[in-house]
Amino acid sequence: MSNIERTTDDTWSRIATTIEFFGPQWFGSTMGTGVLGIALALVATRADLAPVATLAMAFVGLTVVATVAYLIPWCLRLVLYPNRVWADLTHPIRSQFFPTMPITLIVLGVGIAQTMGDIVPAAMLRPLLTVLFAAGSVGIFGFGFLLVTLMFTNDRIGPDDGVFAWYIPPVSHLVIPLLGFLLVSEYYAGTLAGQTIFTVSVVALGVGTFLFLFFGSIVLYRYAYETLPHEKLAPTFAIGLAPTSVLVIDLARLTHALQAGVGFDITVAPLVPLLKVLALLLWGFSAWWFVLTGALVAYYVTRRTHPFFFTWWAYTFPIGAFAVSADVLATFLGVAVFGHVLLGVTALLLVIWTITAGQTWRLVARGRAFTAD
Repeated sequence: MSNIERTTDDTWSRIATTIEFFGPQWFGSTMGTGVLGIALALVATRADLAPVATLAMAFVGLTVVATVAYLIPWCLRLVLYPNRVWADLTHPIRSQFFPTMPITLIVLGVGIAQTMGDIVPAAMLRPLLTVLFAAGSVGIFGFGFLLVTLMFTNDRIGPDDGVFAWYIPPVSHLVIPLLGFLLVSEYYAGTLAGQTIFTVSVVALGVGTFLFLFFGSIVLYRYAYETLPHEKLAPTFAIGLAPTSVLVIDLARLTHALQAGVGFDITVAPLVPLLKVLALLLWGFSAWWFVLTGALVAYYVTRRTHPFFFTWWAYTFPIGAFAVSADVLATFLGVAVFGHVLLGVTALLLVIWTITAGQTWRLVARGRAFTAD
Protein backbone atom coordinates (compact mmCIF):
# COMPACT_ATOMS: atom_id res chain seq x y z
CA MET A 1 0.00 0.00 0.00
CA SER A 2 1.42 3.39 -0.99
CA ASN A 3 1.86 6.24 1.49
CA ILE A 4 -0.94 8.16 -0.21
CA GLU A 5 -3.36 5.24 0.13
CA ARG A 6 -2.34 4.73 3.74
CA THR A 7 -2.84 8.42 4.50
CA THR A 8 -6.25 8.38 2.81
CA ASP A 9 -7.31 5.31 4.78
CA ASP A 10 -6.14 6.93 8.03
CA THR A 11 -8.08 10.09 7.23
CA TRP A 12 -11.31 8.22 6.52
CA SER A 13 -10.76 6.13 9.64
CA ARG A 14 -10.46 9.27 11.77
CA ILE A 15 -13.58 10.75 10.17
CA ALA A 16 -15.52 7.55 10.82
CA THR A 17 -14.32 7.45 14.44
CA THR A 18 -15.30 11.09 14.94
CA ILE A 19 -18.82 10.42 13.66
CA GLU A 20 -19.20 7.20 15.65
CA PHE A 21 -18.20 8.76 18.97
CA PHE A 22 -19.64 12.25 18.43
CA GLY A 23 -21.78 12.08 21.56
CA PRO A 24 -24.73 14.32 22.42
CA GLN A 25 -22.68 16.22 25.00
CA TRP A 26 -20.87 18.25 22.33
CA PHE A 27 -23.72 20.72 22.03
CA GLY A 28 -23.09 21.65 25.65
CA SER A 29 -20.15 23.67 24.33
CA THR A 30 -22.34 25.63 21.90
CA MET A 31 -24.83 26.37 24.68
CA GLY A 32 -22.02 27.75 26.82
CA THR A 33 -20.48 29.74 23.98
CA GLY A 34 -23.83 31.23 22.99
CA VAL A 35 -24.79 32.32 26.50
CA LEU A 36 -21.34 33.89 26.96
CA GLY A 37 -22.01 36.01 23.87
CA ILE A 38 -25.37 37.09 25.32
CA ALA A 39 -23.84 37.95 28.70
CA LEU A 40 -21.05 39.95 27.06
CA ALA A 41 -23.61 41.87 25.00
CA LEU A 42 -25.40 42.83 28.22
CA VAL A 43 -22.09 43.87 29.79
CA ALA A 44 -21.34 46.01 26.73
CA THR A 45 -24.72 47.75 27.03
CA ARG A 46 -24.52 48.27 30.79
CA ALA A 47 -20.89 49.51 30.76
CA ASP A 48 -21.07 51.20 27.34
CA LEU A 49 -18.08 49.25 25.98
CA ALA A 50 -18.08 48.95 22.19
CA PRO A 51 -15.15 46.46 22.06
CA VAL A 52 -17.06 44.10 24.35
CA ALA A 53 -20.08 44.35 22.04
CA THR A 54 -17.83 43.26 19.18
CA LEU A 55 -16.52 40.38 21.27
CA ALA A 56 -20.08 39.36 22.09
CA MET A 57 -20.95 39.27 18.41
CA ALA A 58 -17.86 37.15 17.76
CA PHE A 59 -18.96 34.58 20.34
CA VAL A 60 -22.44 34.37 18.86
CA GLY A 61 -20.88 34.02 15.40
CA LEU A 62 -18.65 31.24 16.74
CA THR A 63 -21.77 29.56 18.10
CA VAL A 64 -23.35 29.68 14.64
CA VAL A 65 -20.28 28.12 13.03
CA ALA A 66 -19.88 25.45 15.70
CA THR A 67 -23.57 24.55 15.58
CA VAL A 68 -23.51 24.02 11.82
CA ALA A 69 -20.26 22.05 12.10
CA TYR A 70 -21.60 19.85 14.91
CA LEU A 71 -24.87 19.12 13.14
CA ILE A 72 -23.03 17.28 10.35
CA PRO A 73 -21.53 14.42 12.45
CA TRP A 74 -24.52 14.53 14.83
CA CYS A 75 -26.96 13.80 11.97
CA LEU A 76 -24.64 11.33 10.21
CA ARG A 77 -24.31 9.37 13.44
CA LEU A 78 -28.08 8.84 13.52
CA VAL A 79 -27.88 7.15 10.11
CA LEU A 80 -24.51 5.40 10.21
CA TYR A 81 -24.31 4.33 13.86
CA PRO A 82 -27.86 3.89 15.18
CA ASN A 83 -26.68 1.33 17.73
CA ARG A 84 -24.34 3.90 19.28
CA VAL A 85 -27.16 6.45 19.36
CA TRP A 86 -29.50 3.95 21.00
CA ALA A 87 -26.83 3.07 23.57
CA ASP A 88 -26.58 6.77 24.46
CA LEU A 89 -30.36 7.21 24.55
CA THR A 90 -30.75 4.34 27.01
CA HIS A 91 -27.80 5.40 29.17
CA PRO A 92 -29.07 7.01 32.41
CA ILE A 93 -26.66 9.96 32.20
CA ARG A 94 -25.45 10.40 28.60
CA SER A 95 -29.06 10.38 27.39
CA GLN A 96 -29.79 13.60 29.27
CA PHE A 97 -27.47 15.55 26.96
CA PHE A 98 -29.51 15.00 23.78
CA PRO A 99 -31.67 18.11 24.38
CA THR A 100 -28.55 20.28 24.28
CA MET A 101 -28.85 20.34 20.48
CA PRO A 102 -32.31 21.95 20.31
CA ILE A 103 -31.44 24.13 23.33
CA THR A 104 -28.58 25.49 21.25
CA LEU A 105 -31.05 26.55 18.55
CA ILE A 106 -33.06 28.58 21.08
CA VAL A 107 -29.93 30.11 22.64
CA LEU A 108 -28.69 30.93 19.16
CA GLY A 109 -31.93 32.75 18.37
CA VAL A 110 -31.67 34.82 21.55
CA GLY A 111 -28.00 35.54 20.84
CA ILE A 112 -28.65 36.67 17.28
CA ALA A 113 -31.48 38.93 18.43
CA GLN A 114 -29.28 40.35 21.20
CA THR A 115 -26.11 40.99 19.21
CA MET A 116 -27.09 41.21 15.54
CA GLY A 117 -30.53 42.78 15.62
CA ASP A 118 -29.18 45.99 14.10
CA ILE A 119 -27.19 44.15 11.43
CA VAL A 120 -29.48 41.44 10.10
CA PRO A 121 -32.30 42.95 7.98
CA ALA A 122 -35.69 42.86 9.70
CA ALA A 123 -37.17 40.96 6.74
CA MET A 124 -34.66 38.17 7.45
CA LEU A 125 -34.42 38.38 11.23
CA ARG A 126 -38.04 37.59 12.12
CA PRO A 127 -38.34 34.43 9.97
CA LEU A 128 -34.89 33.28 11.12
CA LEU A 129 -35.79 33.61 14.80
CA THR A 130 -39.17 31.97 14.16
CA VAL A 131 -37.57 28.97 12.45
CA LEU A 132 -35.05 28.59 15.29
CA PHE A 133 -37.91 28.76 17.80
CA ALA A 134 -39.99 26.17 15.92
CA ALA A 135 -37.10 23.76 15.35
CA GLY A 136 -35.82 24.12 18.91
CA SER A 137 -39.29 23.64 20.41
CA VAL A 138 -40.01 20.52 18.37
CA GLY A 139 -36.64 19.03 19.32
CA ILE A 140 -37.03 19.86 23.01
CA PHE A 141 -40.56 18.48 23.34
CA GLY A 142 -39.60 15.43 21.28
CA PHE A 143 -36.54 14.57 23.36
CA GLY A 144 -38.48 15.36 26.53
CA PHE A 145 -41.14 12.76 25.79
CA LEU A 146 -38.58 10.23 24.57
CA LEU A 147 -36.14 10.55 27.47
CA VAL A 148 -38.75 10.47 30.21
CA THR A 149 -40.42 7.44 28.59
CA LEU A 150 -37.10 5.61 28.33
CA MET A 151 -36.24 6.54 31.92
CA PHE A 152 -39.52 5.18 33.27
CA THR A 153 -39.21 1.93 31.31
CA ASN A 154 -35.53 1.32 32.06
CA ASP A 155 -35.23 -1.12 34.98
CA ARG A 156 -31.45 -0.69 35.14
CA ILE A 157 -31.54 2.88 36.48
CA GLY A 158 -30.58 3.12 40.15
CA PRO A 159 -30.16 5.84 42.77
CA ASP A 160 -26.50 6.34 41.86
CA ASP A 161 -27.52 7.47 38.37
CA GLY A 162 -29.39 10.52 39.67
CA VAL A 163 -27.06 13.45 38.95
CA PHE A 164 -27.71 17.04 37.96
CA ALA A 165 -27.48 16.13 34.29
CA TRP A 166 -31.09 15.04 34.87
CA TYR A 167 -31.92 18.75 35.06
CA ILE A 168 -31.15 19.22 31.37
CA PRO A 169 -34.57 18.08 30.03
CA PRO A 170 -36.43 20.37 32.48
CA VAL A 171 -34.13 23.27 31.65
CA SER A 172 -34.61 22.63 27.95
CA HIS A 173 -38.35 23.31 28.30
CA LEU A 174 -37.69 26.41 30.41
CA VAL A 175 -35.45 27.77 27.65
CA ILE A 176 -38.24 27.74 25.03
CA PRO A 177 -40.00 30.85 26.46
CA LEU A 178 -36.77 32.86 26.32
CA LEU A 179 -37.15 33.12 22.56
CA GLY A 180 -40.91 32.59 22.44
CA PHE A 181 -41.83 35.54 24.66
CA LEU A 182 -39.26 37.69 22.83
CA LEU A 183 -40.91 36.87 19.50
CA VAL A 184 -44.34 37.74 20.91
CA SER A 185 -43.29 41.08 22.41
CA GLU A 186 -41.16 42.18 19.45
CA TYR A 187 -42.90 40.79 16.35
CA TYR A 188 -46.16 38.91 16.87
CA ALA A 189 -48.14 40.77 19.55
CA GLY A 190 -51.89 40.58 18.97
CA THR A 191 -51.68 38.06 16.13
CA LEU A 192 -52.71 34.41 15.80
CA ALA A 193 -49.05 33.49 15.38
CA GLY A 194 -48.28 35.40 18.57
CA GLN A 195 -50.99 33.54 20.47
CA THR A 196 -49.65 30.22 19.20
CA ILE A 197 -46.06 31.04 20.17
CA PHE A 198 -47.23 32.35 23.55
CA THR A 199 -49.22 29.18 24.23
CA VAL A 200 -46.32 26.90 23.30
CA SER A 201 -44.02 28.96 25.52
CA VAL A 202 -46.35 28.87 28.52
CA VAL A 203 -46.90 25.13 28.15
CA ALA A 204 -43.13 24.63 27.99
CA LEU A 205 -42.78 26.81 31.07
CA GLY A 206 -45.22 24.60 32.94
CA VAL A 207 -43.61 21.34 31.82
CA GLY A 208 -40.11 22.56 32.65
CA THR A 209 -41.11 23.90 36.06
CA PHE A 210 -42.78 20.71 37.23
CA LEU A 211 -40.10 18.45 35.77
CA PHE A 212 -37.54 20.56 37.65
CA LEU A 213 -39.44 20.08 40.91
CA PHE A 214 -40.00 16.34 40.40
CA PHE A 215 -36.52 15.41 39.20
CA GLY A 216 -34.90 17.84 41.61
CA SER A 217 -36.21 15.90 44.58
CA ILE A 218 -34.80 12.65 43.16
CA VAL A 219 -31.37 14.14 42.51
CA LEU A 220 -31.14 15.84 45.90
CA TYR A 221 -32.11 12.55 47.58
CA ARG A 222 -29.23 10.86 45.75
CA TYR A 223 -26.70 13.52 46.82
CA ALA A 224 -27.86 13.38 50.43
CA TYR A 225 -27.84 9.60 50.87
CA GLU A 226 -25.29 8.28 48.37
CA THR A 227 -21.60 8.89 47.76
CA LEU A 228 -20.78 11.97 45.69
CA PRO A 229 -20.45 11.18 41.97
CA HIS A 230 -17.18 10.50 40.20
CA GLU A 231 -14.98 13.54 39.56
CA LYS A 232 -16.02 13.48 35.90
CA LEU A 233 -19.55 14.44 36.94
CA ALA A 234 -18.55 17.11 39.47
CA PRO A 235 -19.19 20.00 37.02
CA THR A 236 -22.79 18.87 36.53
CA PHE A 237 -23.53 20.20 40.02
CA ALA A 238 -23.46 23.68 38.46
CA ILE A 239 -26.49 22.73 36.36
CA GLY A 240 -28.50 23.31 39.54
CA LEU A 241 -28.04 27.02 38.81
CA ALA A 242 -29.85 26.84 35.51
CA PRO A 243 -33.55 26.22 36.29
CA THR A 244 -34.15 29.14 38.65
CA SER A 245 -31.85 31.46 36.68
CA VAL A 246 -33.72 30.76 33.46
CA LEU A 247 -37.05 31.12 35.28
CA VAL A 248 -36.05 34.66 36.35
CA ILE A 249 -35.50 35.60 32.71
CA ASP A 250 -38.72 33.85 31.71
CA LEU A 251 -40.76 35.91 34.18
CA ALA A 252 -39.35 39.20 32.89
CA ARG A 253 -39.93 38.13 29.27
CA LEU A 254 -43.44 36.96 30.18
CA THR A 255 -44.20 40.40 31.59
CA HIS A 256 -43.03 42.10 28.39
CA ALA A 257 -45.07 39.71 26.25
CA LEU A 258 -48.22 40.34 28.32
CA GLN A 259 -47.68 44.09 28.15
CA ALA A 260 -47.27 43.89 24.39
CA GLY A 261 -50.61 42.08 24.15
CA VAL A 262 -51.32 38.44 23.50
CA GLY A 263 -55.07 38.64 23.00
CA PHE A 264 -56.12 36.44 25.93
CA ASP A 265 -57.78 39.23 27.91
CA ILE A 266 -55.21 39.03 30.71
CA THR A 267 -54.95 42.07 32.99
CA VAL A 268 -51.24 42.68 33.32
CA ALA A 269 -50.89 45.44 35.92
CA PRO A 270 -51.96 43.40 39.00
CA LEU A 271 -49.60 40.58 38.02
CA VAL A 272 -46.41 42.64 37.66
CA PRO A 273 -45.64 43.12 41.41
CA LEU A 274 -46.15 39.40 42.04
CA LEU A 275 -43.93 38.47 39.09
CA LYS A 276 -41.21 40.80 40.39
CA VAL A 277 -41.28 39.28 43.87
CA LEU A 278 -41.24 35.77 42.40
CA ALA A 279 -38.28 36.68 40.17
CA LEU A 280 -36.32 37.97 43.17
CA LEU A 281 -37.18 34.83 45.15
CA LEU A 282 -35.93 32.58 42.35
CA TRP A 283 -32.79 34.63 41.80
CA GLY A 284 -32.01 34.41 45.51
CA PHE A 285 -31.99 30.62 45.26
CA SER A 286 -29.73 30.85 42.19
CA ALA A 287 -27.28 33.03 44.12
CA TRP A 288 -27.33 30.57 47.02
CA TRP A 289 -26.69 27.65 44.66
CA PHE A 290 -23.85 29.60 43.00
CA VAL A 291 -22.06 29.79 46.36
CA LEU A 292 -22.87 26.15 47.10
CA THR A 293 -21.38 25.12 43.74
CA GLY A 294 -18.16 26.89 44.66
CA ALA A 295 -18.06 25.03 47.98
CA LEU A 296 -18.61 21.66 46.32
CA VAL A 297 -15.96 22.32 43.67
CA ALA A 298 -13.55 23.30 46.46
CA TYR A 299 -14.34 19.98 48.17
CA TYR A 300 -13.48 18.04 45.02
CA VAL A 301 -10.25 20.01 44.52
CA THR A 302 -9.03 19.69 48.11
CA ARG A 303 -10.42 16.33 49.24
CA ARG A 304 -10.62 14.33 46.02
CA THR A 305 -9.49 15.48 42.57
CA HIS A 306 -10.88 17.60 39.77
CA PRO A 307 -9.04 16.90 36.49
CA PHE A 308 -10.30 18.16 33.17
CA PHE A 309 -13.07 16.25 31.44
CA PHE A 310 -15.34 17.36 28.64
CA THR A 311 -18.03 17.71 31.32
CA TRP A 312 -16.37 20.98 32.35
CA TRP A 313 -18.62 22.54 29.70
CA ALA A 314 -21.44 21.93 32.21
CA TYR A 315 -20.11 24.95 34.11
CA THR A 316 -20.62 27.38 31.25
CA PHE A 317 -24.32 27.59 30.43
CA PRO A 318 -25.59 27.61 34.04
CA ILE A 319 -23.11 30.30 35.09
CA GLY A 320 -23.98 32.27 31.96
CA ALA A 321 -27.70 31.96 32.70
CA PHE A 322 -27.04 33.22 36.25
CA ALA A 323 -25.12 36.21 34.89
CA VAL A 324 -27.88 37.08 32.42
CA SER A 325 -30.56 36.69 35.11
CA ALA A 326 -28.74 39.25 37.25
CA ASP A 327 -28.92 41.83 34.46
CA VAL A 328 -32.56 41.00 33.75
CA LEU A 329 -33.39 41.42 37.43
CA ALA A 330 -31.54 44.76 37.55
CA THR A 331 -33.78 46.07 34.78
CA PHE A 332 -36.94 44.33 35.98
CA LEU A 333 -36.68 45.68 39.53
CA GLY A 334 -34.82 48.88 38.72
CA VAL A 335 -32.02 47.96 41.14
CA ALA A 336 -28.62 48.69 39.60
CA VAL A 337 -26.60 46.63 42.08
CA PHE A 338 -27.56 43.43 40.27
CA GLY A 339 -25.73 44.81 37.24
CA HIS A 340 -22.47 44.51 39.16
CA VAL A 341 -23.19 40.81 39.64
CA LEU A 342 -23.50 40.53 35.85
CA LEU A 343 -20.03 42.04 35.41
CA GLY A 344 -18.33 39.80 37.97
CA VAL A 345 -19.99 36.54 36.97
CA THR A 346 -19.45 37.19 33.25
CA ALA A 347 -15.74 37.77 33.91
CA LEU A 348 -15.61 34.44 35.75
CA LEU A 349 -17.48 32.76 32.90
CA LEU A 350 -15.01 34.13 30.35
CA VAL A 351 -12.11 32.63 32.31
CA ILE A 352 -13.86 29.26 32.64
CA TRP A 353 -14.79 29.24 28.95
CA THR A 354 -11.21 30.03 27.91
CA ILE A 355 -9.74 27.24 30.04
CA THR A 356 -12.37 24.71 28.98
CA ALA A 357 -12.11 25.56 25.28
CA GLY A 358 -8.31 25.33 25.44
CA GLN A 359 -8.39 21.95 27.16
CA THR A 360 -11.01 20.68 24.71
CA TRP A 361 -8.84 21.72 21.80
CA ARG A 362 -5.96 19.76 23.34
CA LEU A 363 -8.14 16.66 23.53
CA VAL A 364 -9.08 17.03 19.87
CA ALA A 365 -5.47 17.68 18.79
CA ARG A 366 -4.25 14.59 20.67
CA GLY A 367 -6.98 12.40 19.19
CA ARG A 368 -8.58 11.73 22.58
CA ALA A 369 -11.85 13.62 22.09
CA PHE A 370 -13.70 10.93 20.15
CA THR A 371 -13.28 7.64 21.95
CA ALA A 372 -15.53 5.07 23.55
CA ASP A 373 -16.67 6.32 26.95
